[in-house]
Amino acid sequence: MYRLIEGTTRVFGAAILVLGVAAGAAAQPSQTTQKVVTGPAKVTKQMLKGEVVAIKGNQMVASMIPGGAYRLFSIKPGKTATVDGVVMPLVSVKPGTVLTADVYTAEVPMVQRTVTTLKGTVWHASPTTVILTLENGHNKQYEVPNGLKFNVDGQMKQAMELRPGMIVTATKIVEVPETVFTQDSVVTGTTKK
Repeated sequence: MYRLIEGTTRVFGAAILVLGVAAGAAAQPSQTTQKVVTGPAKVTKQMLKGEVVAIKGNQMVASMIPGGAYRLFSIKPGKTATVDGVVMPLVSVKPGTVLTADVYTAEVPMVQRTVTTLKGTVWHASPTTVILTLENGHNKQYEVPNGLKFNVDGQMKQAMELRPGMIVTATKIVEVPETVFTQDSVVTGTTKK
């Protein structure tokens, strides 16, 4: 008899825990994040020229022309070069080959936009603070920035117009500016004669 009650209590306790977790998850605000291009890309071209000194694995050392400074390059998998008219893997180029790379860099202005939507019932409202009862029954206080409006049955209202019991939907949009850089190159070369 004791084992039956103990087993039933465990199953019942687990069911309450699962329901509590599910109710808490359902009450969370919905949130989406996306990257949005905010302007045209700025593309720049740079020419690099150097003589291959050594290649090992995906690393290459070149003596830069002019100046002779040594520079280490990481070779992307599958990157090719056209040497003396023949296309070959860049990792197969022999020391002494003079390479010229036209490097194109694209600078794209973007914003990372996060949209959070929350639904709740007004518990208390003032011009600067709103306390909402969320779908899980918990109250949560929010500071209201000047000019923020709430959607109440399709009508936009300021915080001081809200009354207890009104069901509101609030959307918060946060935009973080960033710049994304992409780079590509075209490599050609000649072997020493």
